[in-house]
Amino acid sequence: MKAGTMRSARIVVLIAAFACVLFLSPVTAIYGERRGRGRRAGYDEQSSSSACRRLQRLSTHEPSESESIRSEGGTFELSTEEDNEELECAGVAFFRKTIERDAMSLPQYAGADLLLYVVRGEGRLGIVFPGCPETYREDESSFQGRRSRRRSSERRGEEDDEDSSQKVRRIRRGDVIAIFAGAAYWSYNDGNEPLQMVAMADTSNPQNQNLRDYSSFPLAGPGSSSGGGGRREEEGEEESRGRRGVGNNILAGFNTRTLAQSLDVELETARRLQQNQHSRFFARVERGRRLSLPAPRSRSRSPYAGRQRQWGREDSAENGVEEHVCPMRVKHNADNPEDADVYVRDGGRMNIVNRYKLPALKYLGLGAERVILRPRASFVPSWRMNAHAIMYVTRGEGRIEVVGDEGRSVFDGRVKEGQFIVIPQFYAVVKQAGEDGLEYITFTTSDNSYRSTLAGRQSVLKAMPEEVLRAAYRIDQNEARQVMRNREHDTLILPPSSSSSLSGSGRYNQDQQQNVTSLLVQVA
Repeated sequence: MKAGTMRSARIVVLIAAFACVLFLSPVTAIYGERRGRGRRAGYDEQSSSSACRRLQRLSTHEPSESESIRSEGGTFELSTEEDNEELECAGVAFFRKTIERDAMSLPQYAGADLLLYVVRGEGRLGIVFPGCPETYREDESSFQGRRSRRRSSERRGEEDDEDSSQKVRRIRRGDVIAIFAGAAYWSYNDGNEPLQMVAMADTSNPQNQNLRDYSSFPLAGPGSSSGGGGRREEEGEEESRGRRGVGNNILAGFNTRTLAQSLDVELETARRLQQNQHSRFFARVERGRRLSLPAPRSRSRSPYAGRQRQWGREDSAENGVEEHVCPMRVKHNADNPEDADVYVRDGGRMNIVNRYKLPALKYLGLGAERVILRPRASFVPSWRMNAHAIMYVTRGEGRIEVVGDEGRSVFDGRVKEGQFIVIPQFYAVVKQAGEDGLEYITFTTSDNSYRSTLAGRQSVLKAMPEEVLRAAYRIDQNEARQVMRNREHDTLILPPSSSSSLSGSGRYNQDQQQNVTSLLVQVA
């Protein structure tokens, strides 16, 4: 009897396993593979270490070092590892995209995971996940206008389905957005000001099995200038890339007849898909007309919820794909004061976006921090223990000092709005806001970055025995206790202090820099 029961149990388990394999979409296969894998699993450590060792000085940069494309609808600026040794050390690329009002960024996909931040403006964003249902339909106002036309079409026996798509997200200033490598995406500015976004592309992620350079693959726009792309109807030579990091219309590379047959459309329609759009990255919507984009079909979690209630089987249609993967939250607003992880009166605040606030980041292995410093406030001297950081200034200006691993300063200067700087792992950094404050977004190469500090309640100096400090720095008991206790009630953000100012002192003295460096070497 027991043997029969065990056999039945095994059969049930096998059937369940087979059902899981049968119903899992490409989405779960792709993102399941990412889980549990560090972003450095396929990282070229030798190349990165070599680039990091070559760094003698750090610099501030504009995002347009490698490429700058301007058109009627917007601007795309790119900095890659080929032109920036600091980005090569971090294994990332950086770009800034500005979309003018009533314009859109053409559909494309990237060869690397992306983490975006909306600097200003608002708009709509679509990300297409393979295998997910199209649960959004036309806006109700537009849908009402088409209802009468559909009724007449139905009377004539014609087919006129409503517009539907995958989820279209509303984005606004402060949003941090995760986009997976190979996922097609587009954005549209329906606001009243330019929509500007900056992004870090993780070119060293193991998902990028091609070159480590940043590559984008447009799904619209012009074909290759060398061969005419979409103007070919017969097989031709292989087309080359148009510009560094910026590709040409993927559809234009196909034979026109092949494309028409694949889509089951007229030859002229296929030709239009290949060559009708002359702008490389952006398209302006016709004057006086705005895109009518699909809206949510309902508030139910699954598009099959209605059928489940009708059949009386709430769990029968759930296979985990529509319920968990497709509605995955891929954006989190980092400008919400109520969500701040650190808040200091007269000092500022910090919002951390990691795998706990935005679970999609655990698949990317990336994170972000939004910091707003009040005038003359500062961020405590610290170093990251498990990540490189790319800091982009969104407003204001300030002063930054970075100390490397050889007992010397590698950067001591000012940063201003629109600039970014790479801060390698283990490099100690201190930041102080200027007279107008300092606001910035920091992208990190870890989904749960953590740091060691040299000041504040969690300072490594405060955690050491007093006698160790006295012996290490040759200071008396009173000085050691000041180092340990004067900031013991402060957090990561320090309000303005009349007794200490980076701007006033010019720089740390050489002995202090050497002491900071000795601590870094011990940690490393």
